[in-house]
Amino acid sequence: MSSTSPQTSLTVSGHPLAITGVGMVSSLGGVVQACAAARAGLTRWTELDAEVSDEDTLEMEPLRGHAVRGLTEGFEGVGRLVRLGDAALGDLVREAALARAAPTRTAVLLCLPGNLYEDTYLERRELSALPEGALKQRLRTEGLAELENHRQSLERRLLPQLLALHQPVLRSQVSECFFGGGAILARALQRAMELMGSRTVERCIVGGIDTYVHGRPLGVVQGLGLLRGPNVATGFFPGEAAAFILLERPNAARTREARVQAVLRAAATAQEPFHRFSGVTPGGAALSEAIAACARQAAPGLRDVGRAIVSLNGDDFRAMDFGNTLLRLGNAGLSTAFGHWFPAEHFGELGAATGAVAVCMGVRAMERGYAGGRCILGALLSDDTSRGAFLLEAPEG
Repeated sequence: MSSTSPQTSLTVSGHPLAITGVGMVSSLGGVVQACAAARAGLTRWTELDAEVSDEDTLEMEPLRGHAVRGLTEGFEGVGRLVRLGDAALGDLVREAALARAAPTRTAVLLCLPGNLYEDTYLERRELSALPEGALKQRLRTEGLAELENHRQSLERRLLPQLLALHQPVLRSQVSECFFGGGAILARALQRAMELMGSRTVERCIVGGIDTYVHGRPLGVVQGLGLLRGPNVATGFFPGEAAAFILLERPNAARTREARVQAVLRAAATAQEPFHRFSGVTPGGAALSEAIAACARQAAPGLRDVGRAIVSLNGDDFRAMDFGNTLLRLGNAGLSTAFGHWFPAEHFGELGAATGAVAVCMGVRAMERGYAGGRCILGALLSDDTSRGAFLLEAPEG
């Protein structure tokens, strides 16, 4: 296990936040259909535009994944993310009846894919054959600059385009992007609690968008050997999705007679000193710290957690990390006797959209009465250094 202590950051809100709407698009449909299908154990497979050799048959087979059919065909890059985000925001607007809500100060916080996979692919695949020297250093610098330009382009273009598609219903006073893997949602939730606690805004929409099923993103994760296939027993199946959550103060929700579907009690983040490609065996330190920080905000802590929604995806690295997390929680006297749900089992690996999809699954479970307890824990692992956790509670009454 790693001997370096993680850095944990806990947001403590004076009041919990009400979740009054969720929206989603995935390979299984919108939020209502997708969460019902996932509860039933359903998946929807798509043959992707990439092939791998089967060592047994010596034939080429298409990779399989979880694409959003009929929505994203013909789109890539920013356009594909816009298509996903537009559909999920539309689902949220309908589910939360935002078209009938009075305009108010709103923040939109969006989680988008980070650069870990691209950075690693650049170094290990595209530059690996070059000897160290001026040429390699120049190409490395240019590659990193291109990745940073792409990130800035996403931040500059994507969120304004999404908001423009939903005017005048969504008028954002604050808009921010967060870049990373599946754990980045916890940081966005913390930021939402900060903004709401300071009364900078009256409403927050928090979400995530990501895709690995097409074009460059698919080629990168395949090139890094992260995908499961006919000759690979561990790894993930690529997916794509977008999901959004509407957060309000409970009294404001009651004033506009909104339906409180769940309560966000706490969100915490922690950092490990290594990432997926560092060659370090994960010890679960950061994730266990984030979960324990959330547990301290809830009474009775983790004793009434019916389910934990965990971003395991079939990869050994995350399995080791979560297994050691459970050991640490048990040694700290916290209960680990809760069931587990894994979004990747039904939707594939969703990257920066994972956390928002996990919240949607938890909210729908509370709404439909199959959460198994008053609390649902989100345990978010990333292949980068971030780990995160959130705690949902059933609303009173």
